[in-house]
Amino acid sequence: MIDIDLDNLNEEDVYNAFGVDGNEGEALNDIYLELYELIGRDGMLKLFKYFRGDKIDCPMRLYRPEFVADLAKQTTDRRERAKIARAAGYTVKFIEGMLRKRRDEEEPE
Repeated sequence: MIDIDLDNLNEEDVYNAFGVDGNEGEALNDIYLELYELIGRDGMLKLFKYFRGDKIDCPMRLYRPEFVADLAKQTTDRRERAKIARAAGYTVKFIEGMLRKRRDEEEPE
């Protein structure tokens, strides 16, 4: 018999009560199995708790372009700016365009 306290239900207790440890391949839905394999049980359960039912869209780039532009602004060397942009997944042309746009907006008319 499975012992689950429905008044104090949490994902970890259910996971343990269902005897999922060692049986993840058969017990978990595909996406949760992938998450389990990538980030482990605790990370997968945390994502399930906070984001279940939501569609999560993961952008291709980790860093915001404004942040990268701020880093690139610290140097005037175009090669260094290109390194910074490429490391973040942007082109130097795009980052320099952002910097130019900012500069144009900040200049008094």
